[in-house]
Parts: sequence; C-alpha cells; structure tokens
Amino acid sequence: MAKLTYVDHRGRVHELVLGAFSTIGRHPDQSLQVLDRVVSKQHAIVERQPDGYYSVRDSGSRNGTFVNGDMVEGRQTLKNGDRITIGSSEIIYHEDVQTDPLAGRVTIHTDNIETHIRSRVQQGDDGRFLPEKDVRDEKQLRADYEKLRIAQELSNSIGLEQDLEVLLGKILDEAFNIFPADRGVILMRMAGVEHLVPMVVKSRDASDTDTENVRISQTILSEIMEEKQAVLSSDAMMDSRFAGSHSIILEQIRSTMTVPLLDEENVLGVIHLDSKIATGAFTDKDLQILTGFARQAALMIRHHRLLLQMEEEIVMREKFNRLLSPQLVDEVVSGRLDIKKGGELRRATIMFADIRGFTTMTEPMAPQAVVGLLNEYFELMVDIIFKYEGTLDKFVGDEIMAIWGAPITRDDDTERAVKAAVEMQQMMLRFNQAQAAQGGPQFHIGIGLNTGEVVAGYMGSSKSMSYTVMGDNVNTASRFCSTAEPGQVLIGENTFREVGYMLELEKLPPTKLKGKNEHVDIYRVLGLKRTSDPTDTSPMPDGRSY
Repeated sequence: MAKLTYVDHRGRVHELVLGAFSTIGRHPDQSLQVLDRVVSKQHAIVERQPDGYYSVRDSGSRNGTFVNGDMVEGRQTLKNGDRITIGSSEIIYHEDVQTDPLAGRVTIHTDNIETHIRSRVQQGDDGRFLPEKDVRDEKQLRADYEKLRIAQELSNSIGLEQDLEVLLGKILDEAFNIFPADRGVILMRMAGVEHLVPMVVKSRDASDTDTENVRISQTILSEIMEEKQAVLSSDAMMDSRFAGSHSIILEQIRSTMTVPLLDEENVLGVIHLDSKIATGAFTDKDLQILTGFARQAALMIRHHRLLLQMEEEIVMREKFNRLLSPQLVDEVVSGRLDIKKGGELRRATIMFADIRGFTTMTEPMAPQAVVGLLNEYFELMVDIIFKYEGTLDKFVGDEIMAIWGAPITRDDDTERAVKAAVEMQQMMLRFNQAQAAQGGPQFHIGIGLNTGEVVAGYMGSSKSMSYTVMGDNVNTASRFCSTAEPGQVLIGENTFREVGYMLELEKLPPTKLKGKNEHVDIYRVLGLKRTSDPTDTSPMPDGRSY
C-alpha cells in the first residue's frame, strides 16, 4: 500500500491511499485537496507505474512541483519518505513494499515442473492479411475474418484507455470472453528490471482462491522471449510430498497458452492463460487466435506508452519554450541535449536590452495600447534571440535579459550573442520606421553584453523557481546596458577578446561603473565586418550595420 499524508495550516492530517491515478490540487474534485492559494486547481499527478512503483509529475502548474527540494521535470519515481512540495505545502509519500497486491500470486518456476509442449506458433507473418487475389481456400478466409473480428471487439471494448493497469485488465477480460481459460496473467518487460513483472492476475471465478498461486514455467517464458513464438502446453507439478497420490498430481496439471505481446520485433511482455482441464482445453486454433489477439493488445500498449510520452513532452515543451529557441527545445525533448538540475559554473555571455525613456514615452498612452506595443516589441526581440539560439532569461518591465552558454553551451556562444545584439538594433530601425509611418511612438534601446563565469541553475523559492544565471559578470552586463545610449551596443573586455576580430569597434574612455572600484574598458559595436576571418582587419564598406 502507498499513501500520501498532508498537514494543513490548521494542523489537521489528511491521508490519501493511492490508487492507479491520483491528483493533487486546490480544487475539491482532486484526490487530495490542498487548500493553498498558490497551488493550482490541479497541480500534480501521482501514478502507479507499470513496474508497480509510483511516480509524480507536474500537471502544468504555475509554480512547479518539487521532490525533496528539486523541481520535477517530466516524471519522477517516488521513494518512501519523499517530500513533495507544491506551493507552500509539503506532502509526504509513504509506501509499504511488503503489501504489493501481486506479491505471491504469480510464481515463475525454474525447476520441479515437467512441461509438455504440444504446439508452437511462429510470429512471422501471422499478423498480416493476404491480398484478396491470393486467398485460395475458405480456411484462410475464415482465419482472416476471425483476426478482424477479434481486433474489432478488442478495440470496441478498450477504446482509448489511458490507465495502463485498467488497460491490461480489460485485455485480460476480453481474453476470458474468447477463450475457455480459468485464470490469466499479463507480465510486462520493464526498463531496468531483468525479469518479467506481473501486472494483472485474474480468475474467471472470483471466489477461486487458487488464483493466488499461478505457476508459469521459466522454460516456456525463456523460449517465448528468445524465439518470439507462442506455446501451447500442459504443466505437471512434480513434488515429492505427493508421490504415490496420482489424483493430486493430476489436479496440478493444467492446459496453458502463453503468447508474446509482440510490437514489431520487440517483446513487450507475455499473456498467459491456463485451464483446470488437463488436456483439450485449448486447441491449436485457440493458440493461433490468441497470437493475433496478443498482437492487437501489443499495439494498444504501445499506443498507451506513446500517449504518456506525448504528455511528458508537452509538459516539458511548455516549460522550455519559455527559455529556449524551438530548435533547442526539440533537442532537449528528444534527449540529444541534457539540462542539468542544480547550480553549476558556466562561462556565458549575458545580454541586457532596455528601452530608453519608456515610462515618459508611454505615460500619455492607454494601458492596453502600452501592453500591445510592448508585446509587439518583445516578439521581435525574442525571435532574434531564439534565431541565434540564446536562452531567454526574463523580462523585467521593458528590459530583456538573455544568455548564451547556459543551459546549452556552444563553441560560438559569444559570436551568436553579439550578432543577435547587432540584428536587434537593425530590427529597431525597421520597427521605428513602421511606427513613424503610423504616427506611433518609437523605441530606442541600449544593449550591454559581457562574457565570463556565472553560476547557472534553477533558483527561487519553493513557490516559484526559474532557470537563471547570477554573479559579478551578470551585474557588469547590466551596468553596460545602463551606460549604453539609445541605439548603442556595448561590450566588455572579455567579449572583445573573443570576438573583437569580427566587429567594427570604437573603444570608449575608461568608465567607472556603479559597484566597481576601478575603471573598466568598454567597446561600442559599430557593426559587423564583411568576414569573420580573424586575419581580415579591413573596414566595413560605406555605412554601418545599423
């Protein structure tokens, strides 16, 4: 049994015994209601995984879900005693590993079983249908019809079930409707687990206590997993305690059908059916039909897994779309790039861009007009930042902060940052021309960039966390931005050393920045040279980049 406990602000203890799917949030319809004003209506979801363990995932909340202080990205498996934090509330996860409802109900025997294999069905072309012109006899036609009928009934019975345990249970129920089985088991192959894991066990007779001891031959399972073939057999328990008692031994003989859940060439698991009738309970035709049935079931299980994967990707994309360009989001979601949690030292180039005189300029404007104009400006600027694969850190009023080098590092981060800054000023010229033509206000921005070591990571409180960078080099970039006049891009010494060869520059007099004891060297970027070749020092053609 697994459960969640939560103590509210009045000191009352709330307890939730977990089922296959439980929700946590502020709304009273949630499985566990948490009365906290910063908790979303549905904040988090706790689910039982196919391997029997529980996991938690954020359901798109505003402030995130945390386990033991770390923000949950995607799906996180829970351990006994884990602290789940949502808003300002803490929920404790408890589990009793000894109370697994499937423990002891399925036994995979490696010895003491005498297995009589009667039939095998190879998985080659069994799931395919012959073209109409190639059907030569009525038997083949009837076999294809039966496959279609089973697939249709299974699809109608199960539909788009999203709970894996319920899905597997329905598959087993439908198998009981088709085959004369007394008991059934579905075992699944799970990531990180060497043996097959029993997921559902059912008996046709609910009062049948023998369901608690379903015996499966390891020999058969190994053959199915390795050879990808279905097996029709009978198993006899050979136990010295029953020597001489022929009737008891016969009672332990069962007819069985065991087939792989085959998705193309991947064995997802096994369906095992048995009958109390020793012989004749299942026929070769039953084995053929169950093989086709298992193929349809495997397709549904794969569909279920794809749905879960899509849900995780949607949540992940929603989070990273706020930070990264679409190309980088694709790489992170696909797993080709990894974003580490926690703080770490990074060498990065930080950009600040700020509209000069914004408050005075927009004071006579209606609030809606100010927001609309500012959003249009932000849209243009963020498109350029993402074009050069920068990370959008935050908006602070009318100021934009962006990073190159965190959380994704590239060899040419500094070059990308400077090119983005130049293009942003070029875009402002076009933006202002359009504004002037319409009689609207014009924006003039100052941009500052600085390169150096920063601390990067998810930072904030338990109520709200975001990815950002901190350190003296960040503050210096902000000071450069404050110093920049309208239309200027200013860079520091470190940035100059890395990309000065590709820029037309003007070195400003040594400047005293706020918070700095000594004067610093600042360079004004006039534009990009014709080539980025470090050996080419020729000036730009007539005019500047902006």
